[in-house]
Amino acid sequence: MTRMTWWSRLFGGRQGSTTRPAAAPPGPTASRAARPASPTPTSGAAPTTHVLGVTPSGVEVRGFHAPAADLLPWWHRLRADHATTGLWPVLLGPDLGDLAAALTPETRGDYDDAAQVRRATAMTLGELQALRVERAARYGGAEDDDLDDADDEPDVVRRHPPRFSVTAEDGLVALVPAAHGWQVPVVLGWEGGVNHDLEPVDHGVVLRDWHERFGAELVALSDGQVLEVLVHRPPTTPGEALAVAREQYDYCPDLVDQGVGDLQTLAREHAGAEAWSFWWD
Repeated sequence: MTRMTWWSRLFGGRQGSTTRPAAAPPGPTASRAARPASPTPTSGAAPTTHVLGVTPSGVEVRGFHAPAADLLPWWHRLRADHATTGLWPVLLGPDLGDLAAALTPETRGDYDDAAQVRRATAMTLGELQALRVERAARYGGAEDDDLDDADDEPDVVRRHPPRFSVTAEDGLVALVPAAHGWQVPVVLGWEGGVNHDLEPVDHGVVLRDWHERFGAELVALSDGQVLEVLVHRPPTTPGEALAVAREQYDYCPDLVDQGVGDLQTLAREHAGAEAWSFWWD
């Protein structure tokens, strides 16, 4: 994915309109006409699933292909069933990509997904931050991530409706046995930023924190290095948005360095949106 492609897919190069008030999360009976914001569940029984792979601990991951227009409706329908099924839906894009290796136990003999889920559950955000500092020191030191506009609040916070780049084409809907959506990257052994100091547990801890504070729920792990979440309670004030933008930059520097160019734009256009998209180059 080239520079800014993910941003163009989400916002179409728009600067957006004025901030709109918070609204309830899209319900299962919303109109299909506004599919990116308010999907309509697909009617009828779910398609027959097939095995996509097995994790090192023996967790079977199943899924099915769906047309682009049906991906988000399927996600909402299956998400609503999670309390009953224990299966968290996640959109993967047109194929498994790098997850094909992760879901082949013979190639991931050094990864214990069950142990890593327990580790992510017990780890605090502060412990993760300390761990990342330790990693950076061990592997040659952290890059200078100081930003000129780190203290500049945005003039407004745009409440963009949820849009996901993964729904641009037909793709896979995976059903992952997980108690919570934030556990999915850990169960799958999804590392994401191959050029960054990230491990699957990092994604789990960060997503758990954002779920507790903002109602963030994992929707997609696509293109090998793209992670997208639906956000039910995004920040609404400039100060809150700037604080969240700092967190997002710490988690995914490419949002600014290979994307919007400055933290203030990230706070204005991304932090207050109803979907957050992360891409590691």
